[in-house]
Amino acid sequence: MLFARTDSITSPLPLTGILYNYFTGDNYLSREFHNNIQQYNAAFAMTLVGVKTDNLVTRQLGPYYFKIQGELHHLTGALLSHGNQTPIYMQIYICNTAEQLNVRRANNNNLDSAVMDNL
Repeated sequence: MLFARTDSITSPLPLTGILYNYFTGDNYLSREFHNNIQQYNAAFAMTLVGVKTDNLVTRQLGPYYFKIQGELHHLTGALLSHGNQTPIYMQIYICNTAEQLNVRRANNNNLDSAVMDNL
């Protein structure tokens, strides 16, 4: 979620447009977005988060969260993909806009194309 810095507290920015519709709507695309929000977030990520998670707490009832054991770091990899490898993470942002969307769709073929287009 996006956050804005105020005097001494951090508060969420107001959602507008398509993100507001996805978070508050009650239709197929909104439900698709909610059900796969983590994968949509990862599809547009520039880096991979490297952590060792404590799986004992992730299997509990309630809202999803994970507990990090040890340190948190970001894995960036090479700036350009090698040979015939499909670009991932930051490598996708080097492609032109149309190609970026095609690569994200190929890497996440179970996600809805309309939601990917809108994001």
